[in-house]
Amino acid sequence: MSKNESSSKKTVKQDSNPSRLTGYRRTSLKKRILQRVIIALIFSAGVITAQEMGWLDNITQQFAKQKVNWLDNKAVIAYLRTVITHQKLTDTPQKCLVFVINNDMGGDSVDIAVKEQHNAICTDTRTDFPTLFTFRVNRQNGNIQIDKNTPNHFYPIQ
Repeated sequence: MSKNESSSKKTVKQDSNPSRLTGYRRTSLKKRILQRVIIALIFSAGVITAQEMGWLDNITQQFAKQKVNWLDNKAVIAYLRTVITHQKLTDTPQKCLVFVINNDMGGDSVDIAVKEQHNAICTDTRTDFPTLFTFRVNRQNGNIQIDKNTPNHFYPIQ
């Protein structure tokens, strides 16, 4: 029986070049390139999805919010222009928006009314400046509230 047992058990020859780190056999160069291309495609699809969902914009807004000098009116208005664009708060072109700063007495909060301008550039015959909405900006911590569709009732902007 010992002869039968020894003849039935064949030794399995392992790969002659196992990896030094893992001990597993090495994969071919073609397979490694294919794996890396697939990983790169999956990563790119994830980044594109995050951009389309608006997640990247939200992350950049959180970091950009801290860089705004809230005491400088020009910097605040420039930031509010980007907020209007990103949040799609109005269909009015940027060049037709007028920002009017109200209650700027150096306190903690300031109201900034966004009005719609009508002239030859903005292609409308109205002569008034209707208020679209108003931002309330806290100069100490940078919190922004808006009263769109609810005049004089402010709620935080997302």
